[in-house]
Amino acid sequence: MYFKAIRKTEHYKENHEKKFPWSRVIEIILKTKNPRKIENKIEIKTDRYYILCELNDNVIWVINAKNIR
Repeated sequence: MYFKAIRKTEHYKENHEKKFPWSRVIEIILKTKNPRKIENKIEIKTDRYYILCELNDNVIWVINAKNIR
């Protein structure tokens, strides 16, 4: 998967940033080897966390990030 930048959406800033730190989101996105890609959406899910992003013009926009446990 190729991208130039990772950015926060307003939804992430308002609803998820306080509970799931940005540094952790970046770390997970960069370490994930096989994210699930559905059209322009990218989903990363494990037993510990869930991250939903959108790929638009080679920029990953983080929509949702939360701890599952």
